[in-house]
Amino acid sequence: MRAVWPFVHLSLAGRPRRSVLLTVAILLSAALVATVTSLVASGQAGVERRIERSIGRTDAMVSHLFDGTFDDRIVEEVRRWPGVAAAGGRLRGSLTLVRADGARDEEDRLRRITVECRGFDLADAERFDQLELEAGRLPQAPQEVVLDPLTARHLDATVGTLLEVQRFGDPIALEVVGIQRRPILGALQRPVVQIDRGTLADAINTPGRLSAIALILAPDTDVASWCEDRRVLLPDDLTVEPSERVRGGFDRHIAGSRLGLTLGAVLAFLSCSFIVATGMTTAVVEQQRLLAITRCIGAARWHLLAGQLLCGAILGGVGGVLGVPVGMFLAWLVAWLRPDLLSAGLVVPGFGVQLALLGAIGAGLLGAAYPAVQASRVPPLEALAAQAKPLRLRGIALAAAIGLALVAIQIALLAIPDRDQRFLVYSFVGMPLLHIGAFLVAPAVLVLLGRSIGPAIARLLRLPAGVLAGSIGATPYRLGFTAGALMVGLAILVSTWSNGEAVIDNLRERMRFADGFAFRTSGLSPAQQEQIARLPGVVESCPVGYLPLQVIGQQVFGLEGFAPPSVIAVGFDPERFLRLNRLEWIRGTPEQAIPRLRQGDALLVAEQFLTARGLDVGDTIVLGNPRRSVEFEIVGVVGAAGLDMATQMFGMRSLYNEQAISCVFLDFDAVTRHFGSREAYIMQLQLAPGLEAEDEALLADLIASTVPGTVFASGRGIREIIDRVGNTVLGVSTAVAGGALLLAALGVGNVIAAGIAARRFEFGLMRAVGASRGTVARLVLAEAILVAATATVVGSLLGMQLAEMGRRMYRELAGIELAFILPIGPLAAGATVLLLIAMAASAPAVLGLLRRPTVELLAAGRAG
Repeated sequence: MRAVWPFVHLSLAGRPRRSVLLTVAILLSAALVATVTSLVASGQAGVERRIERSIGRTDAMVSHLFDGTFDDRIVEEVRRWPGVAAAGGRLRGSLTLVRADGARDEEDRLRRITVECRGFDLADAERFDQLELEAGRLPQAPQEVVLDPLTARHLDATVGTLLEVQRFGDPIALEVVGIQRRPILGALQRPVVQIDRGTLADAINTPGRLSAIALILAPDTDVASWCEDRRVLLPDDLTVEPSERVRGGFDRHIAGSRLGLTLGAVLAFLSCSFIVATGMTTAVVEQQRLLAITRCIGAARWHLLAGQLLCGAILGGVGGVLGVPVGMFLAWLVAWLRPDLLSAGLVVPGFGVQLALLGAIGAGLLGAAYPAVQASRVPPLEALAAQAKPLRLRGIALAAAIGLALVAIQIALLAIPDRDQRFLVYSFVGMPLLHIGAFLVAPAVLVLLGRSIGPAIARLLRLPAGVLAGSIGATPYRLGFTAGALMVGLAILVSTWSNGEAVIDNLRERMRFADGFAFRTSGLSPAQQEQIARLPGVVESCPVGYLPLQVIGQQVFGLEGFAPPSVIAVGFDPERFLRLNRLEWIRGTPEQAIPRLRQGDALLVAEQFLTARGLDVGDTIVLGNPRRSVEFEIVGVVGAAGLDMATQMFGMRSLYNEQAISCVFLDFDAVTRHFGSREAYIMQLQLAPGLEAEDEALLADLIASTVPGTVFASGRGIREIIDRVGNTVLGVSTAVAGGALLLAALGVGNVIAAGIAARRFEFGLMRAVGASRGTVARLVLAEAILVAATATVVGSLLGMQLAEMGRRMYRELAGIELAFILPIGPLAAGATVLLLIAMAASAPAVLGLLRRPTVELLAAGRAG
């Protein structure tokens, strides 16, 4: 081994400038890995936290079919079910709260409010509800309470304020320890407080009773199937259903963000490999000549090979050790500058650090192996003459053919039947093959672009005819592989923006419901509906009526003789309702259902009709009363997670009969024809784009004055929650892509600088035969432009392929169907950044080249 060290010293110390540049390139590559993995992990944690703090961590809920209570001993039975990670009892009730100090409002009335109270077990507070607080903390003792902003504002309460529960008997003292972050959505929203379940049970005199059981299931559980299998284990008056988090698809978006973490780490590793491999081969010809000379004086082949590999390992190790802290600092800087994007703070995954270190060392070894193998296999005299070799298109065509074959293999791997195996093979075999294939295609794309747009670039930069073409012909692999290393950043930008925008669109579509709601407890007549529909700012409206009807001849839910045989018939205009609201079609389709609804003898039912009693499309139920009844055919089984969330947050769930399982959906004309009711209780409103909160406040006043007794609630506050989640996804994707693009470009900039240093003798010859200093500088800039153009073409194609693969993985692993979006703006911005950075990265070396005299440049050839 001692015989190898002189070669290592010669390679590193003999070319100190090149060694420093390559070490910096490796450092930046390792920093890229550490930054990308940390940002993706932090973004994932932020998305999960935001979703869970908006709608809770719960995967499923056990509840009473008709909003009753049940024995709390069932909790222990449910905890023993397979797949249950945690179960916590919940109790709902109403409390009247007053200020303990007797404080009064501006009109000298005692500050008092009746609130909806949610009782939970204190030990479950953080794990289940994940409340996002504006101030204070979660309750830790039975006499502590968290208020929402509505309650806090009405009572003029802050953290530390003492309250009392008014009831028959002694009052119960409470201390405010937290204020929940909750959007104030309008007059229909009910005030909500969070309190210990035992305290609430004592206050409303319901010891040992529950309203629901919240469940957290084991990871990767199919919640819908799990719930369906467990319903038979419960009494007939209880059911277990997926939570709004699951029915709204938020769990699948969390799974998708975890998928992004894995793919982001693999992308970062591949980018590191390409940058380092390109950097280690920028002076292939120079190293071959140097190593060939050592062969001539007696060095063995294995000495050359081992020395070069050890050199690569040293460069990779030093760059990796220095790059990891740099990467973590950059990730921390992003988290500090944009806390809105990384709301959970900085998360540094251990495997990201390991990947950065091992990737840098491994890529250094891989990059160093190529010149060593070439020099050890080529006869010394041939290696000494390597600079005289002409361009061989056959080799470039062969590399492109191999690259395309690797891409075809990656596509063929998608035929693996097992889903989990397919994902693992795609992530750790298919993606490397795809990137290596694109990397090998890059020199061919460079040559094609050089012949197509090269003359225009040469004319633009006033280069002599043939100079640029000759330079490309002399170093097609070096320039092509440099572009191949640079393409990864743009590919990440294109793929993450494509999938990120598609995720946002999917979130918005899944939670689609009206912009606003107009509500009147005594109902809205057709004339009043028309008045509201004509108000300024209202683009479209959909009246919704509610009519209690009996189910004749069969018990749909609960026990015979115990559960009420009634449902709430929701009357609506099908086309308008479906434009404003997104329904999840479990059975049937809108195209088939709407014409049948218009005929008046068909209806839609909620999913629980199917799961609880097996009523499916084509079955019939009879609705009405003992004196008048009508038979209806079921033409669709639907769910409406977004609408359920809206009605819950507005406090209107009683109008939906609290539980969606008791609702059926009918054409409004059919309700009028069969049962004589045309009054609407709620009008869903689509508002003009661009309305601000002040405009909506004016509209609320206008509605109240036009139809007295009608109140307005905005749906946009809920949509802001969805947008914040989506913006986090897209913001993190942008940060990851931007960091990858910038760091990869900086790394390649050092590669370009090392390449210029290796070509000093070539540039000296050009100067010696009459080329001006400006000609040499413009030639380097022209090469940088071609490198950026090649990176743009190959990176764009690779990014689109990655985006398509991402769509497939989202569909198969997370159950999310995403649209393909070509992000034109980010693509153009990324291409511009590539061009600017490639030119800027070469500028310092070009300036150094201009300052060096011709004799010094020619002396570099003798030093080689």
